[in-house]
Amino acid sequence: MNWQTDKAPPTDGTQIITVSWNEQTKRHEYSVVFYHAPMKLWYGGPGLVLKREDIKQWSEIEAPSK
Repeated sequence: MNWQTDKAPPTDGTQIITVSWNEQTKRHEYSVVFYHAPMKLWYGGPGLVLKREDIKQWSEIEAPSK
């Protein structure tokens, strides 16, 4: 995966994976999200809503190889 930290995530409908550190469990948490333009937010799993400032590290999801 090509993790990005300084570049803004895409807003063209591309699904991305985000990672954040959970201090309580001492583990990284990964979430697959997509951008919803009318609300200017990224949505994912059950109840996951992210603003641009919430996304610290992300990567595009690569298509499976043939």
